[in-house]
Amino acid sequence: MTKHDFIFSDKISHRITRHLAFWIVFVVIFTIQSFGDPLGGFITETALSRAFKLTIVNLPFCIISVYIFSNFLFSFLKKKKYASFIAWFILMVALGVWINYYASALFFKNIGVNNLTFAQNFLVSCTWVWSGIVAGGFVLGIKLAKHWYHQQNENLLLARQKANTELKLLKARIHPDFLFKTLDDIYKKINSDSGKSPLMILKLSEILSYLLYESDQELVPLEKELTAVNDFISIAKLTLNDQPVSLKFIGTPDNKFIAPLLLLNMLQNSFRVIFKDEKERLKTVIIISIEDNLLNLILSLQNVKNIDNFMNNLQILLQSEQSRLKLLFPENNCVLGLSLQENTVEFSLIILLNTVMTDINFSKKEIYETT
Repeated sequence: MTKHDFIFSDKISHRITRHLAFWIVFVVIFTIQSFGDPLGGFITETALSRAFKLTIVNLPFCIISVYIFSNFLFSFLKKKKYASFIAWFILMVALGVWINYYASALFFKNIGVNNLTFAQNFLVSCTWVWSGIVAGGFVLGIKLAKHWYHQQNENLLLARQKANTELKLLKARIHPDFLFKTLDDIYKKINSDSGKSPLMILKLSEILSYLLYESDQELVPLEKELTAVNDFISIAKLTLNDQPVSLKFIGTPDNKFIAPLLLLNMLQNSFRVIFKDEKERLKTVIIISIEDNLLNLILSLQNVKNIDNFMNNLQILLQSEQSRLKLLFPENNCVLGLSLQENTVEFSLIILLNTVMTDINFSKKEIYETT
């Protein structure tokens, strides 16, 4: 049994051990502090015997007090019913005086003292009540401390679950408009007997396969993420009325890992903002370069006519992506940037990639360009 199990476990064997340990310690301490002659020396028994008997007659109300405090009165404090707590506390004290009146009479009769008056017996019983109150209060303090500890752990667990849920939503988020628009375009191209529809179906199925079956891990091989990005751009070029979009990869993704959907979602969010107005023709150039452990993504928009409107929309996008990347990269190993030069807007992202030793051999990816 560990220390944590002894203190916090609700297993019956642990609870019994915990209660027995408490009462053994309580009896020993109460017996030791009961040494002495409280009535001026007329008790003739030895100090140890007298102290042990005093402990025994005090034990019934102490037991009652401890379990009333730890179960019944504790529930009032937990629910913040302070008036009920005070009322039942007063009733418990009265019960303790009544129990200890007969317990004290029994104690003195046992040691041969029979000439105590009612007032003396009542005063002794009132004095003994505080032993049970102190014991119950001590246990109540332990119970409140354990309740606070459990509450803090539950709050921490809920906060972690909330953060994990938000992270999963941010990772797995795919905008319905992209999916619906792609399916609608596939339907139109099928009806028009376009030869592009099979390629679109193939690329979309590969993206959905990646979303459903490979994006639930903390890290994925960079090659898989880049393949999904390439599929997304291929679909985008077929659905954006032949907008001039080019994608270029530089470097090799060997033995490098990245948070799943990080690049894919960022490009998806960017395209949703950039191509909101389908009539405006922009020259879009995307360059993803890999050097050592750094990945640099540059999204360049050329021939931008309404610069102010584009910058405002991209600023909002930048803030949204920063929030998402803050969850994905709590250690701040990524940098986002936005710049403007004449009629060209550049959106950039630099990521420190993970490198993990693995037995899986990924095929080397040559430098290629999609135009």
